[in-house]
Amino acid sequence: MQSRRDFLRWSSTGMGALLLSDFLEAEEESDDGYKALVVIYQAGGNDGLNMFIPSGSDAKSGYAKYAAIRDTLKVKDQALTLTVSEGKLDLSEGNPYQSNSALEEAYTKGFYQHEGMALSTNALMPEIAHLVNSGKVAMVVNTGNLSMPSTKEELQQKTKARPPFLFAHNHQTKLTMNGEASKLDFTGWAGRLYDHWMEVNAGDIYGFNISIGRSEHLFYGDKTIPLLIGKNGPTAYYRLNKEMYENTMALTKKDRYRNLYNSKRKHSFSMQDTIVDDWKNQSPVWEGSNAYGNAFFTYPTDTQLNQKTVKADKDVLKSLKAVAKLAYIGKNRGLKRQIFFIYDGGYDTHSNQTQQHARKLRGLSLGIGDFCLALEEMGMERDVTTFTVSDFGRSTGNNGDGTDHAWGGTYFAVGGAVNGGVYGTMPDLTLGGEDDLTKKGRLIPTTSMSQYYGTILKWFGVDESLMSVILPELKNFKVKDLAFMTSLKS
Repeated sequence: MQSRRDFLRWSSTGMGALLLSDFLEAEEESDDGYKALVVIYQAGGNDGLNMFIPSGSDAKSGYAKYAAIRDTLKVKDQALTLTVSEGKLDLSEGNPYQSNSALEEAYTKGFYQHEGMALSTNALMPEIAHLVNSGKVAMVVNTGNLSMPSTKEELQQKTKARPPFLFAHNHQTKLTMNGEASKLDFTGWAGRLYDHWMEVNAGDIYGFNISIGRSEHLFYGDKTIPLLIGKNGPTAYYRLNKEMYENTMALTKKDRYRNLYNSKRKHSFSMQDTIVDDWKNQSPVWEGSNAYGNAFFTYPTDTQLNQKTVKADKDVLKSLKAVAKLAYIGKNRGLKRQIFFIYDGGYDTHSNQTQQHARKLRGLSLGIGDFCLALEEMGMERDVTTFTVSDFGRSTGNNGDGTDHAWGGTYFAVGGAVNGGVYGTMPDLTLGGEDDLTKKGRLIPTTSMSQYYGTILKWFGVDESLMSVILPELKNFKVKDLAFMTSLKS
C-alpha cells in the first residue's frame, strides 16, 4: 500500500491511469510554434487549503483532520454537482454552488469532488472544478520557497537553512519571483530567461515579458526589463503627452544628451502607436459564450449569480482578457515565446476571510473559466499555460476570523498541455506534527518552487544547461520534473 508521504504523480490509479494513457496517445508538444506562460500572483499569501480542500480519508492529511483544525473556517463536507451540457459547464439556470444566502455561507457550504482525487474544489469555483474534471488542472500540494529538501528536525536544529525572513511578505515575494529560496536577488527567473533568450523575439516591440497593470521584479534581468500594459489595454492618454513633449523639444536648445533622450522618446511613442493600433485592429473577436451564456469576460449579473452577496473580484477577469488579446496578437506577429504577469492582490486574510477570500476565489474562477474558453476558440488552448504563485501559504489553524502567514501551500497550473491531477506530497495537517514547523500550522514544503517552475519551463523549451542558470537550486532535488506538463519534442 502506498504511504501517505510517497510522492503523488496521480491522485489514484484509476484517474491517473486514464489521464496518463490519454496523454501518452497524444502527439508530443513541438517547441517550434508559439508558447506562452501566464503567471497569476496571488499577493498576500493564498489559503490553498480552502481553495482545494483536503477531502480524502487519511488520518493525517484527510478531511477529518482538516475540519478539526479549521473549525469555523472549514468548508463543509457537502458534495455539490456541476451542470454540464454537451461537455461545457452550464450555469445559466442559476447558481449551482449556493442559493440566496450570505457570502460566507457560499464560501463554506461545500465542494466539488473529483473522482479518485484527495482534493476537492471550493464551491465558489465551479469553472475551475469543471476544468479539473476535464483533466486540465494540475494541483501541486505543499509547495513553497525551499532551497533543498528539509525535515522539521533539520530546520529546528539549523542544519538546513530556512528562507531568509520567512513569513515576511516582501522578502518571500522576492524569493518567489527570484526562483531561488536562499538569495534575495534583484533579478527574477523570467528576467534571467529573457537575458538568455533575447533572440527569440528579436526586433519585435513586444519583447518577451509583459506585465499587466503592475510590474514585479520577476521580469527584471541584468539586461532586460518588461513591457507594462494596463489591464484595460493600452490607452491613448500618451498622445497628449506626445504633443506636449514635441512642443517642449522644439523650444529647447539641443545637446548630445537631449538628442539621445529625444531619440529614445520618439522610439517609445512609436512603440505605443503600434501597440494601440494592434489592440484596436488586430485583437480577436470572440463569438462563443461562457458558462452563464454571456460573452467571454463578461461579469455575471446579480440575477445570474442568484444572490447579491457574491461580489466577485473583477481584476483577474479584466487582466486575463488583456492577456488573451495580447497572446493572440503575439502569435499572429510570429512571436515564439511570451510570459505574462498578473498581479492579483488581496489574499492576506488575517481577518474577514469568509468574505475576502470568497471574493478572490470567485473572481479567479470566473476569469480562468472565460480565459480557457477564449483560448479554445482561438485554437491556442495547448499554446498557453496559466499557473498561480503566492508569497506563501496560510496557517492550517483558524485564528478566529482568518488565517495567518505560513509556508507551504497549494498552487495550480491549467491549460490544454497540462496533465491534470494531484501532484506532490499530501502534508500532515496535525498541529505540531511532522510537517508543522512552529506548532501554529505552518507547513514545511515538500515540493519546492524550483521544481514547480522547472516542470513548466521544461515544457516552455528551457534545456537542462540553461535550467541550471534560471533555477540554480533545482539541482538540490532528486525529482526535477513533477510530470504535470506534456513533453516537448527534442
